[in-house]
Amino acid sequence: MSKFSDFAHLGTTTHESVAETTAPPVPTAPPEPVVEEYVPPVEAPPTPPVYENPLDDMPVSTAPEVPAVTEAFSVDDLQWMSKIKLEEIGRSLGIELDRRLSQPKLVRQIKEVIEQQQD
Repeated sequence: MSKFSDFAHLGTTTHESVAETTAPPVPTAPPEPVVEEYVPPVEAPPTPPVYENPLDDMPVSTAPEVPAVTEAFSVDDLQWMSKIKLEEIGRSLGIELDRRLSQPKLVRQIKEVIEQQQD
């Protein structure tokens, strides 16, 4: 019975039973099954395919080749050349020019080297 029905002196309802029932006994758990761990057979890994790189037979450059300036130029024409052309001429003369400098400064450097080589 519920506490309310006891307090109100009411009888039992249909869902309440007079006799308290006990829970049925819980059956014992069956023993756990024995699980054997699967160990896959050890096999050798497959061999990778042989790949021949066609680039292996190509020659490799060891030093950058500086193209020689084949055109003849006059000292007076230097002032009309671009910085890139002046840099190529400077490399052919054996100096490295800094293209961050202005074009007239590059021309001046090349003229100084040409004058030193003529002396």
